[in-house]
Amino acid sequence: MTPGGLWDSSKYEIKALVKYDGKITDTATLDYAGPSTFQKELKVDSPGDYEIIVYAFDPLTGNTGVDKVKVKVE
Repeated sequence: MTPGGLWDSSKYEIKALVKYDGKITDTATLDYAGPSTFQKELKVDSPGDYEIIVYAFDPLTGNTGVDKVKVKVE
């Protein structure tokens, strides 16, 4: 996935949802950082267990990819 490439990342909605205590606390649009790599610095207010859900959505076709990870902030 690259801007202008076969899978044109500029045409996708690529976001991260941050969940804390079962509730979405932040939503961030991820920035292109290299082929099939996206990033965003996120700040959290409290230590604890967080879940980050990342998705890429193609509004033209409806195709979507999703992944999630759990992290502990101390």
